[in-house]
Amino acid sequence: MSDISFDDAVLNDSQASNQMDFETREESSIAQNDEPVCVDGTIGDATNKSLLQMILSRKRLSPTNKRNSHIESVAKYWGEFYMDSPTAALVALLQFVVEVSGSHYQIPEDTSMPFNYSDILSNSSSHFSNTHIYPLIRKPADVFVNQVGSFLNALLLVANKFRSDSYQLFLVQLTNFVMACSESNIRTFRHTATMIGLKIMTILSDLKSLDDEIAMTVWMQMFNSMFVARSRDIVTDIRLLCISELGQWFARYPHCHLQPTSLRIFYEALNDGSGDVIQCSLDNISVLCRKDVLFSEIVALTTEFREILVELCLGKEDAIAEKSVQFLTHFHVLSAEILTDDVCRVLEQLIMAANRGLAQAAADLFILRRNGLEGETFCQRVKHLLQLFIECGHEQADYLVDSLIDNCELVVDWKSMIAVLLENPKSHELSDIHCSSLIAILLAGVKQATTGEIPPGRYTKDLKREPRQGAQERATKCLAPVLPELLRTYANRLQVIERLLELPKYFCFDYYHEQNRMGQLNELVEHFELIIFDQTSSTTVLQITVKTLEFLNRMIPIPLTKQLLNSAVTNYKMAWHRTQDTSPSRSTHNESNRLLATLRLLTVLSGHFNLSKWDLTEPLLFSLKMLLRQRRLPNGDDLPPEAFSLYLKACFCCLCWDMENLEGTALNNVDMDEYCDVLHHNLEDYLYVTFSLVGKSNTEPLAYPCFSYTCDLFVLHGNLCGSSNPSIRSVAHVPSGNELDILEGFLMEHFLELSPSDLMLETNSDQLQRIRSILTSYLKVVCLGVVPTMRASKFYEYYVKYHAPFGDVMRCSMELALQRNPIHFAMTMLHTCLLLYAKVFPDDTRHAAGQRALRPAEFSELMELANRLAKILISNPMEHRECVIAFHRSGILFVFELAQKQPTEATKKLPFLRVLKVFVPLLLVQDKTRILNFFEPYEQLIIPTCNRNDIAHLKEYRNALRPRKTKSYPQAT
Repeated sequence: MSDISFDDAVLNDSQASNQMDFETREESSIAQNDEPVCVDGTIGDATNKSLLQMILSRKRLSPTNKRNSHIESVAKYWGEFYMDSPTAALVALLQFVVEVSGSHYQIPEDTSMPFNYSDILSNSSSHFSNTHIYPLIRKPADVFVNQVGSFLNALLLVANKFRSDSYQLFLVQLTNFVMACSESNIRTFRHTATMIGLKIMTILSDLKSLDDEIAMTVWMQMFNSMFVARSRDIVTDIRLLCISELGQWFARYPHCHLQPTSLRIFYEALNDGSGDVIQCSLDNISVLCRKDVLFSEIVALTTEFREILVELCLGKEDAIAEKSVQFLTHFHVLSAEILTDDVCRVLEQLIMAANRGLAQAAADLFILRRNGLEGETFCQRVKHLLQLFIECGHEQADYLVDSLIDNCELVVDWKSMIAVLLENPKSHELSDIHCSSLIAILLAGVKQATTGEIPPGRYTKDLKREPRQGAQERATKCLAPVLPELLRTYANRLQVIERLLELPKYFCFDYYHEQNRMGQLNELVEHFELIIFDQTSSTTVLQITVKTLEFLNRMIPIPLTKQLLNSAVTNYKMAWHRTQDTSPSRSTHNESNRLLATLRLLTVLSGHFNLSKWDLTEPLLFSLKMLLRQRRLPNGDDLPPEAFSLYLKACFCCLCWDMENLEGTALNNVDMDEYCDVLHHNLEDYLYVTFSLVGKSNTEPLAYPCFSYTCDLFVLHGNLCGSSNPSIRSVAHVPSGNELDILEGFLMEHFLELSPSDLMLETNSDQLQRIRSILTSYLKVVCLGVVPTMRASKFYEYYVKYHAPFGDVMRCSMELALQRNPIHFAMTMLHTCLLLYAKVFPDDTRHAAGQRALRPAEFSELMELANRLAKILISNPMEHRECVIAFHRSGILFVFELAQKQPTEATKKLPFLRVLKVFVPLLLVQDKTRILNFFEPYEQLIIPTCNRNDIAHLKEYRNALRPRKTKSYPQAT
């Protein structure tokens, strides 16, 4: 296979192409003309080379010589040149500043003093190849800046030995030109001159004593004229340079020309719009506050700018907020009066922030202030933590623990927590809400320590977390013996019970096998049984209990579990038979409630345990169909609406378990034909019920779960078509066109019921979740290949318009469909674009499409859709190569469908080439050539019938397909 490469064609219409990382090769014109440098460090033939060319010379002296020695030689050479010809040497120095900025202008060698700086700048400004790309912002900028800085340092060291008058002339001319450049309207001059000027100021403060009159005068002139103006420059990089260099000057205090009052510049920069500038200011202040001579001034300024710092903490949850909290915490240690108690409490609540770094910074402030004093009991110390948790709304204990777990052992002191919970909490002045909060923190601490999982929704720089060593064993030893007692103690507190029931999921089950501790596990399961058969238990408690029981049974098979399941099934059957008794002595209401309670438990159990051995599928389906018939009769439904919902879910779970048993049935020599016939019949019965409800559209509240159950069953049964066993293939169910039309009609009706903005309102959150649920269910059927992917085009068409509420779901399904079948996905993308294109150019207006300029407003949504679709493919163009090629070829065929028979008609589809052009950057170089060869014969057929607008569409697409030469930029000279 030939080498695969990309060219650097970047198209204006394609936002997706901006994501691609095109490398540019920099060819140095200097290297071609480099003269040799002598081994002794002197400059060879330098008559035709500028100072910058000599500095950046890529040829080395010898392996033992360093770059600095070469730069020192260049500086020494210039010093000798200056002694012989001051004016010419100064012209060379001004030329150095011009070249460093990236201008190719050559100052005439016969230029004499006094120099006209404005003329030099004016002429230089017209010699930039690109004012947006200059040395200080290219990739190797740090290396370039170091080389320039090294030269300036060497130059000033050489100049330091000049006579006083020569030194003054050199320094004044250089700094005056640099200051003139720093005032230019052209960014390249301003940025470069600021960098050079700040380097000169730093070197001067190192070389000269504070009583050197010439250096001090020049330094203060540059500070007042250049630094002050540039520290407020519109360009962020320039402001950042100023703040960074200011920190270096103050680091030498009092050996610098600055006074403590200039520290205010750092604090004023806290209002900067750039996070880098703000962070640089905070970093510098944090370092400088360690100097005793500056401490009082810094404390006074921190107090003055306290409100700005607090606003930075409470603004965006980013690195600046984190740094600001750390900054204020640091100063709170140094001077407690800087932060009031009210402000501290507000900052401490950032412990619940989604940004983990910010939350941990707030946690450090909490630990500093409220982690208790030496000698306090655990209960006294934990009260501060509980109070903070309650102040934060006593939710998201996971966030609280995650913020504190690295630096506060209090949240993992489970033994002390258990002791407090089992004693009389009121004796410790702990209210019910305190106890509930403590158990929430206990659960979160156990979960965090044993799994290392970061709480959902919290983001951090380091996503990799590890469990604490030995945490699982320690949690088990602390909690396993006392968990049944805790469940009994807090039996009447549903929220507390829910949290306690989750604890066994984090136990080490080797504990029960040691020292005959199975009795503790049996005691726990017996308590689970009490909760499960308690008819007053809420559905949430039931679900958590059964889920934990299933987990325990999977880890350690428990004989009591089978008895529990048998009792639940028996209770349901008995309750159902009682409801069928029509004798007058029966209390219909009580029997209905009893059936509902047992059905509720059976439904929850069926979601976690395989109940196939009790043959429940057919009886449950019978009851479901009977309820459906009763619902159609006036006053025919004797059971509450919840019963129908429970039967729907229970039947769905049983059908899924029957499917899971299918393979085992074949291995156990059971009559497969009979089993599969029953399974197929049960599926048909269930689908009859679900489609009866989905067909009623939005008048039926149970239609949403019916829709999801139906789609999931289609996925399960649709994948059986490829089985080699004919009996298993008989169970396969490929959705019919009518079934898909019903599902798609229902989904589309609800999908477009509300506008995107209305769906995002908090008042419509429940409706949004329902629609997301059914959309996800339908797209699973599509992206997993049960039905053709192109059927989803009618929904993908709204990918842009409904991106806020459904964009993530659609993109996920498209990525799965792309992995499964790239060619089918290419056709799906094409049909999606064509659906929107048909709305932009309906049949009755297409006659004008080829004869009028394209209206951008009409086309904008289509182009945005194309860009978003392209972003799905841009992550790996090589992997998605087949899909991109198929998309282009199919798109070209659509555009030129009538090219041979009706060339004039074919021109009406040419605007669609704008859509294809968006996907051109995704093609490999060699594929562009192939697509171009495929495109050109069709193009030639219709060119004679094209007008100017048509030609423009053809030309844009053709030019985009033509491989471009790789761009090369000369190095700064």
